[in-house]
Amino acid sequence: MRVDKLYNDEKLDKRDMTRNRIVNASLELFLNEGFRDTTMARIAKESGISRKTLYEYFKSKEEITTIIDMCLIREYNRIMEEAMPKLCGNGYNKLKQYFSIIDNNIDNFKDTIMFTGIYDYNVKTNEINSSLRDEFYDTINQATGYLTEILKQGIEDGSMKDYIDPYLTANTIGDSWLSLSQRVFRRHKSLDMSEEECRKMITLQLSLFLEGLKA
Repeated sequence: MRVDKLYNDEKLDKRDMTRNRIVNASLELFLNEGFRDTTMARIAKESGISRKTLYEYFKSKEEITTIIDMCLIREYNRIMEEAMPKLCGNGYNKLKQYFSIIDNNIDNFKDTIMFTGIYDYNVKTNEINSSLRDEFYDTINQATGYLTEILKQGIEDGSMKDYIDPYLTANTIGDSWLSLSQRVFRRHKSLDMSEEECRKMITLQLSLFLEGLKA
């Protein structure tokens, strides 16, 4: 998987292209070799630049990792942004459609899911600068916001249980789904189940969420 573009501009200058090259090299290293075993020196080498040049772009692995995680989550947000206007019916029916989109795209989200696990385990947000941290939180909140909006509608139209907190529920669903998906994709062999059987666990989890939220 590649993060093809860090910026919305159609024309990238040389500096932006170098940043993209660094980010893509880092993504492959982090996914294949892990966070701890990936050094700034290795990132520089794989990016075709010197360590000095690398530090002119990024101050640390934590900063690079945060940028990558944001880019991957923004791709998820892009898919959901396009899907939201097409959802129809009451809140509960929209939730079913929303979960269906997630389930059908699970393989496309695989690297995002796995990388998010790497990020959550290895990076503390207080290790990055406040501006980047705020941008990261905004990206996360946007991802959670789609589900929160659907849950609010379901409560208002009576199709979902009215005692739930939409924001907390959306975060609980998102974190639970991510945790199970990470375990399925990274450790399915240790579960003594085929990847296909583990994959069905994710579908079942979404079904249980639906059943639990229905009014």
